[in-house]
Amino acid sequence: MIELSTGYLISAFLIYLRVLSFVIAVPMFGTFFLPGFVRIYLSFALAFSILAFSDVRPIEVTTSSQLISLATAEVLFGFTAGFFLRMVFDAVFTAGEIIALHSGLGFLMMFLPQQPQTTVLAGFSALLGSTLFLTLGGAEAVFLGLSGSYSSVPLGSFDLYSLNGEVFLRLFYESFSTGVKIALPVLIAALLTNIILAVVNRFIPQINVFMVGLPLQIMVGLIVFMLSLPVMALVLTGYIRNHILDFLKFLGG
Repeated sequence: MIELSTGYLISAFLIYLRVLSFVIAVPMFGTFFLPGFVRIYLSFALAFSILAFSDVRPIEVTTSSQLISLATAEVLFGFTAGFFLRMVFDAVFTAGEIIALHSGLGFLMMFLPQQPQTTVLAGFSALLGSTLFLTLGGAEAVFLGLSGSYSSVPLGSFDLYSLNGEVFLRLFYESFSTGVKIALPVLIAALLTNIILAVVNRFIPQINVFMVGLPLQIMVGLIVFMLSLPVMALVLTGYIRNHILDFLKFLGG
């Protein structure tokens, strides 16, 4: 007969809650392109892999209120860690939206079932960021960070009020500024194109600038976007690498 320890089952359940809330918060694993049942199964596999390789002690719970308190702490910690890592993908997504808006391709929408509508360039930028993240070993860093977090932040010991709010404000600033830096070549090209069209319209009023402007803006935006892809990849690589290190420091306490 196989006997299961109640404390061990509670520990496994709390680990699953931490991993599930983390996976839901990170776009690479949650918000984009993956259906809900895949996120649940992925969280299940990650949780039991961490349980097998981590030194997690059984937790004895006497009341239901204590179990709810422990579960809430785990959900908050997983969501906070996922939100920390989400800033990487939000920077890339913001860059794609800015490029689509100023290159005249903002009307090209991509429809995904059970997902919010987004532009094609924003979806491409999200895939580019996910590819670079996986190439730099981001998935391994996530697994090692989550495994080590159970030593630095034991089950049920997370306190949301102990976090420094200035850190998350700095993350917002760095995420948005990185997105603008990535989209800066297209922004400059779009600005110069509009200035040239304004000068042409001023000196040659017979030309219908509105008929010429949109195709020209789309062509210039796409050309500059394709030429600046290597530079974007270099900027993203440095940003993702530094953010992964900060993410591991955050999980390590």
